[in-house]
Amino acid sequence: MNAIKHPLKYYFLWFWILLLTASVILSPRLSENGLLKFIRIDDILFPITLITMLIFISDTLLIRKVIFAFIYLYIFNFIVLIITHYSGLNSVSILEKGLPLVKNFQYLIYFCLCFILSSKSKNLIEYQRVFISIYICFIPNFFHGLYQTVTLNFTGYYGLGILNEISPTLTGAVFYFATIICSTIIYLIPKRNLKAIYLWICFSAINVIFTALSGSRGAWLALFSYLLVVGIYTLKNIISSNKINKRNINIIITIVTSILVVFLVLLLFRDFGLKLESLLTQVPSRYLNINVEQVQDEARVVNWSSVLSMYVEFVHQFPLLGLFGLGSGGIYEIFGQLLNAADSQLVYTIVSGGLIGTLLYLNALVKLYMFAKKYTSKSNIKLTPVFVGLFWSFMVFSVSQEVFNLSKTGGLFWISCGLILGIAYSDFNFKNQIASDI
Repeated sequence: MNAIKHPLKYYFLWFWILLLTASVILSPRLSENGLLKFIRIDDILFPITLITMLIFISDTLLIRKVIFAFIYLYIFNFIVLIITHYSGLNSVSILEKGLPLVKNFQYLIYFCLCFILSSKSKNLIEYQRVFISIYICFIPNFFHGLYQTVTLNFTGYYGLGILNEISPTLTGAVFYFATIICSTIIYLIPKRNLKAIYLWICFSAINVIFTALSGSRGAWLALFSYLLVVGIYTLKNIISSNKINKRNINIIITIVTSILVVFLVLLLFRDFGLKLESLLTQVPSRYLNINVEQVQDEARVVNWSSVLSMYVEFVHQFPLLGLFGLGSGGIYEIFGQLLNAADSQLVYTIVSGGLIGTLLYLNALVKLYMFAKKYTSKSNIKLTPVFVGLFWSFMVFSVSQEVFNLSKTGGLFWISCGLILGIAYSDFNFKNQIASDI
């Protein structure tokens, strides 16, 4: 295909999205304490990001229903936040309680910018370039993960760590999204280019292993859900085709073989001392030896119960809070400090928005899902398995984490969604244009 010339602002948008993505993945916190603990480089650059959004605002009309569905939710939470805060429920500052709301708006803008970039890309080569450039942002942690695995010197809290985090959830989230980006690239590669397909399958397989080695059960269950959805779609395509699809069979065989080969290679570098014992006991025990009688294993269940119980007490005192919730940062109202302690997006949504907020949240998710299904299923590049897998696996992840409020979950989810849906929309339009020209 001949190269398509784009205006300069297209390349600026591409550069800016790479900068934002790299910051979400690699940028350290400005501090380990207080409000600055939640601030990174992309947060500091937000004014420029907002100006960029205003430049391309006309291109968001394509996804306005999705955008407004989430904006209605965020405005509702903001109004409730103002009312509950000035009712004097506690002394947590309005700036701290408004932080999740600011993050939600910020990541929604990331979604818009990524959608615009990929929807302005016009052919398969450009789609590939955009996704490969995004994956480059994951490369430093990929090599850091390889180094830790080969040396068996893990830097994470339970297992593998990344350059700027020891948290298993955030580490697992980075490798979970890296796997999704790799699998999307596989779908964008022409069928005849098997060498490239096998290369990206190997990258995917290694990132799958890294997700497991992070010790994050939430990230691993999410990734397992994603692979299950993609596997079901692949199997369905094989069964429904009139002839055996050798490409799909080769992909399945390669995935299985790659994972086995990687494990064998890791065994060649094993150390029979304490490090190997740590690898073979500490990380797997996070998944296999779950003892509900120990506090750390039931911590999330205890948190859910405690948070909801305290919220019910608020509702008993002020019944209208059952409808409206406590507003953005409602969890901070309960604990009296800046703390992500809900350990569940659903629990957070219920406490923040009550019945009305929860319905607005579900409505926004349905709008996003229906828009995605419409265009991913009708474009020539069938990205339906990727998006459906991403969406439902992220919902699995949300059971045990406030995924929309954290940079490495919420930020990367919206970036991935925007890129995938933009490509689907662009390809759908290209398909219709060809049909109208015939």
